[in-house]
Amino acid sequence: MNSAILRLGMRSLFGRARVWLMIAMPVIMLALATLIRATSEGTMDDSGAEGFLRVFGIGIVVPVVALVATTTLINSEFDDGSIIYLLTKPVSRLTIISSKAVVVLAAGIVFAAVPMLLAGFLLVGGSSHVAVAAFAGGVVSTVAYVGIFTVLATTMKRSIVGCLLFWLLWESTISSLLSPVKWLSARAWGTAVIQHLATALGDGKPGVPLLYAVLGAVVAFAVGIALAGQRLASMTISEE
Repeated sequence: MNSAILRLGMRSLFGRARVWLMIAMPVIMLALATLIRATSEGTMDDSGAEGFLRVFGIGIVVPVVALVATTTLINSEFDDGSIIYLLTKPVSRLTIISSKAVVVLAAGIVFAAVPMLLAGFLLVGGSSHVAVAAFAGGVVSTVAYVGIFTVLATTMKRSIVGCLLFWLLWESTISSLLSPVKWLSARAWGTAVIQHLATALGDGKPGVPLLYAVLGAVVAFAVGIALAGQRLASMTISEE
């Protein structure tokens, strides 16, 4: 990690207009949770709350926040040429990309996983494990998405389109149609964590074992950063 790059990353992330979309997602989720709570008698049952947090939290909020943060911090710097400033410094390019990924990961946890925890408390209160399970599932999915989106952002010409297609086709469509794909899905890993840790199992058994889901996310993050660092290392200033 490089403290200067971390500070620059935070400044760059929150200095662009896209950050408002990243902020809007948790606000919408908390507003919906509040509305559901207000229109239901007392607290929502564990199964219904878990379903909402899995479908809207893991399925929409987490990938959108991770996508916006990753493309803002990495893709935008490639587009406007500001990445050249870092590439000319005597800093390992793996350090550059890993420092940026840490900033993105922190943003994902703050703007996706923590709001899922709060939404869980709004829906079911503090008497069940659903809220904590939602937070854990949000963290696991965020870790995986950051690794995946980071490598896509550094290897594709139209990385925003590539990240969107990956989310919409692979995560949202193919993984729900083909059962074996759940073993290679960031969404399925986060969902499995919620189902394992929550008191209610919702509409079915967890798709993958808990340990596999956690390890899968960590491996996706590590491999994604390694591949992105390798790609960055192979670049020349003229390519930018």
